[in-house]
Amino acid sequence: MGTDTASVTAADVERAARHLRDHLQPTPLQHSPAFSAQAGARVYLKLELFQPVRSFKLRGALNKLMRLAPERRAAGVITASAGNHGMGVAYAAMEFGVPATVYMPVNANRLKVEAVKRLGARVEASGGNYNEAYVAAMAEQQRTGATFVHAYDDPDVVAGQGTIGLELLADLEELDTVVVPIGGGGLIAGIALYLKARRPSIRVVGVEPAGADAMRRSLEAGHIVTLDRVSTIADGLAASAPGQLTLDLARRYVDEVVIVSEDEMVEAIRLLVEWEHLLAEPAGAAATAALLHHLKPARHERVVVLVTGANVAEEVLARALKPA
Repeated sequence: MGTDTASVTAADVERAARHLRDHLQPTPLQHSPAFSAQAGARVYLKLELFQPVRSFKLRGALNKLMRLAPERRAAGVITASAGNHGMGVAYAAMEFGVPATVYMPVNANRLKVEAVKRLGARVEASGGNYNEAYVAAMAEQQRTGATFVHAYDDPDVVAGQGTIGLELLADLEELDTVVVPIGGGGLIAGIALYLKARRPSIRVVGVEPAGADAMRRSLEAGHIVTLDRVSTIADGLAASAPGQLTLDLARRYVDEVVIVSEDEMVEAIRLLVEWEHLLAEPAGAAATAALLHHLKPARHERVVVLVTGANVAEEVLARALKPA
């Protein structure tokens, strides 16, 4: 049985944006002459890497904590994350002065683990992937009664991520296409539902790695498809399945999902550094990779590409910048 998609509305996104203004500045939307020339269209980069935790994930985490009753917040929060969502929850918990515990896979990006700890959260290394960390975190939540903050399948998290869509319309009146990476689907669900409510003509294109294409498979099947194995350098997109809420919203509002390779993401990281002097992790560069290799925009099309995070592992950055 599908989740009621009316549980997230454009009005919810607008309310989240009002509340987030006390905590976050809007991120820049920057025209890119270099990527415009390459794509043959007018390309803009939405730079979520300028968030305090260098990732969009902070929006949803903050909105979730703001929506909790004070006594629920005081009991603490718990989550599972490969990294960026954990940093978002840790930062939000720090803002409200409440305890946070983040369950992370044992092989999580070391830089992200250290960042979560610096933000004051307790880190529990558990399991070999996100799903195993999630199971452990849910067991702990049952024991402690802390509030679980899901990385994507939560209406308040989806509404928080959707505030990016509101900022896009405020900054760029004429907008044709938005390109959004997909992990569990919270980001694209929030952005797509808001843009389609306010400007139905805008095309929303999702991007998944070849080794973690659960959303596209789920959309094709008409129900949640859980991957037996996830294999990608884009740890921020390494979800084995979308949530029911995010799948329902994607089915209604996302126009297309394209698949990018590991090499295409690595090349996009390199070009973002070389052409724009911007640092992106593989998940953060996935939409740029799709623009470079899979989209054929029209000459005067206005395309927004989300650059969603900058928390790149040292070895990935070295691979991207290694001389040919």
